[in-house]
Amino acid sequence: MSTNLFLQVGEDSPLSRIKTYFDALQNSADEYFFVNDLNTGQTLLSKNFLRDFNFPEEIVEDFSAIIMPFIWHDDREILESALGEIDSVNPGDEIFGEFRLLNRDGEYGWVSLRMTAGTDEFGQPELVAGVIARMDLKQKADPVTGLLNRNAFQAALMRELNSSPDVHGAVIFIGLDNFQLVNETYGHEFGDNALKQLAQDITNILPPDIRLYKLDNDMFAFFVEDVYPEEIEIIFSSVQLCMREIRNVEDTIFCTASGGATFYPEDANDVTSLMRYAEVALEFARKKGRDQIAFFDTEYYDRWRYDIGMQNLMQNSIARGCEDFFLCYQPQIDAKTGKLTGAEALLRWYDKDGSVVAPMQFIPMLERSRMIIPVGHWIIENAVKTAKKWQEFMPNFEISVNISLYQLEEQLLFEFVKDCIERHQINPNTIVFELTESNKVYDWEFVNKQFNEFHDLGIKIAMDDFGMGYANLAFLKNFKCNQVKIDRMFVEDIVNSEYDREIVKHVIMMCHAVGMQVCVEGIEDEATYIYLRDVCDADLIQGFYFGYPETEDVFTKRFNK
Repeated sequence: MSTNLFLQVGEDSPLSRIKTYFDALQNSADEYFFVNDLNTGQTLLSKNFLRDFNFPEEIVEDFSAIIMPFIWHDDREILESALGEIDSVNPGDEIFGEFRLLNRDGEYGWVSLRMTAGTDEFGQPELVAGVIARMDLKQKADPVTGLLNRNAFQAALMRELNSSPDVHGAVIFIGLDNFQLVNETYGHEFGDNALKQLAQDITNILPPDIRLYKLDNDMFAFFVEDVYPEEIEIIFSSVQLCMREIRNVEDTIFCTASGGATFYPEDANDVTSLMRYAEVALEFARKKGRDQIAFFDTEYYDRWRYDIGMQNLMQNSIARGCEDFFLCYQPQIDAKTGKLTGAEALLRWYDKDGSVVAPMQFIPMLERSRMIIPVGHWIIENAVKTAKKWQEFMPNFEISVNISLYQLEEQLLFEFVKDCIERHQINPNTIVFELTESNKVYDWEFVNKQFNEFHDLGIKIAMDDFGMGYANLAFLKNFKCNQVKIDRMFVEDIVNSEYDREIVKHVIMMCHAVGMQVCVEGIEDEATYIYLRDVCDADLIQGFYFGYPETEDVFTKRFNK
């Protein structure tokens, strides 16, 4: 490379005159700088061009020709168009472009190009100064994949929506299913490499006029003009195929993707709404089973908004000491004598309008959001406190409390329960913990280990909803418990169904044979009760026939009678 600039361009060249300033600028910045002499066509390059691209000279005759091989093939027209404007640029004009440029690591990353003209003493265009900046340094590109990020996506979508009053198309979000497990299993370095690979693979299969963006975490996005749902499904099928294998030196793992799509202007015509709708559609696809694409649906969105509102209300309620939650107690009866022996504590919640929300509406939300952890503490505290009061009149009164798998995963639960028992001075043998939704249990060794600690305190353990879903004989074999609660579905037609009668009778016999107590739920009439008492030899009965779930004060009045 020549070291004397004057010998290359001449002492009177405008490039020579600005060299001192150019050196000062390039030594204090990370961007690539260049200055083009409009009269000679020569271009002065900053030293990082030579360092990162092995350009042979500081002065080049055809800048476009030597940089073009380093541009992503689909973006070369963008650079050609920008550089083509140099010859006709006017003072004060700005030339702008964005494209992908190969970096020193051999990977393509998004950069922005800005150029403007400078004039001579007569006011005529003489030089064009340009800067090429990495977008990740300006927070416009994702540092892992090199794709443009959420901010850039929002800006591009806004330009698209404002480009024409008749514009229409679709916004598509792509989310990797359970990608967190990839990071946890193989490490974040592998996860980052996987995201880079997927970004490249998806980019390769998308049509050249569609730009892929990287949003938060493991989510990608793009928008398409003039597209129909069937075309989106075809594009998504191609995306699914390239996501099937994430390759590594030692491992090949398989990954699926879910997608959400929304149309503009049919669903919305502003950036914020379209992005929210696409994300809601993506969530809908995952709820339907993952590995598929879903389109925005107003009915689902209304339900989603209701759930979000409900979740916020519950969070506020928890922050205020669970003030909108309350417990109801349903009596449990000794099947032989018909006398009250205990009660199950059941959680209820008041909505903002004062109405009582059905448990199936809010309890799954508590569990998914892990709000069940603080609420679970509140339930145990209040149920134990209430049971202790009732034991002043009936010393052996038992209180049953539902415990979900999410609560068992909490490390502080055992210490909290132990402390609660000591503070209220209650006999732990009068407390029953019921495992709910046992169909979600995959590690019975863990579950038994957690419950064994409670069992060692003297607390009884029960399996709730036996026969419902997957809570069957196999789970009964795996779960070490003191009591089995037979679900109401087996007794609702027991008077008329010989099949149901035989099932219930033999399940109770089997449980008794291995020393387990049986509580039968859902008893609503005398005939069912008599059969369970006289023929099936049930231990405990629970159902509307003996009492509905009632608040503490109402239950106490009934109890005193």
